[in-house]
Amino acid sequence: METAEYTVARAFIDIDGVTKQPGWKVQLPLHRALVLYKAGFVAGPVYQQKPGEPWQAIHGSARRLTSREENVAGLESAILLANALKTTINEHYADATEHTAAPDTDNTIVSPQAGSLPTLITLVSEMMAGYVLHNADAIKVANWVYHAAQGTNRALASVVAPASLQECITRLLDVKAKYNLHEADAVSHGTGGLHPEATADAAYGAVVRIPIRGAKPTDLVSWGILDSGTGTVIGVRAAPGYGYVDFEFDADPENDCIISYLTTRKLP
Repeated sequence: METAEYTVARAFIDIDGVTKQPGWKVQLPLHRALVLYKAGFVAGPVYQQKPGEPWQAIHGSARRLTSREENVAGLESAILLANALKTTINEHYADATEHTAAPDTDNTIVSPQAGSLPTLITLVSEMMAGYVLHNADAIKVANWVYHAAQGTNRALASVVAPASLQECITRLLDVKAKYNLHEADAVSHGTGGLHPEATADAAYGAVVRIPIRGAKPTDLVSWGILDSGTGTVIGVRAAPGYGYVDFEFDADPENDCIISYLTTRKLP
């Protein structure tokens, strides 16, 4: 594979995992040099590609905004919390010791365990709707269907069903907080505090997974940060997989970090 020497204009993380610093001299094949040049990472000139180049550009973007909708830890932790809350809340609803009027069988959460964003949205939506009705019974002055007496109102901050990962996480944290307060109420329950939810809060991590059609774990990725965003993040590594590339930073890149990347593959 024929290469040429270029001068680094802006720092970028190369396929060897080394951050190339401004002023460094680097040897690059043309297909990578073209993308890096267009994104401002290497200085020109960059010449036209020659026939027989044995590397193929799979996918690239000169400017790609990060999104918390693609945050790997955010989705994984939200799924863990939602599934745990489903189990705990159902145990609370079914407890006749706590619900001296009658166990709450009307609001049992029946949605399947979450395993993806669509199933997470479904589960959180049903969980919220059922909790709203259960809490409404707890704050009645009399004639409780489930509860022993009037308790403190632990209303959700929003009753609007989520439509995104970020909304799921916001709603889940609120459900967990309000449910634990409701569950601990010894006035509206026979005892209170029998079914707390202790699973860690859902939280965003430092890796975003960008879908790339046809990507494979053996692909090579060159990338750099054009704008480090609100979190002023630093790039750590890129790890391709089947149909995606995971971009890792030193912290949550939030919704406003801008990166440039190129995935390539050696032709057989």
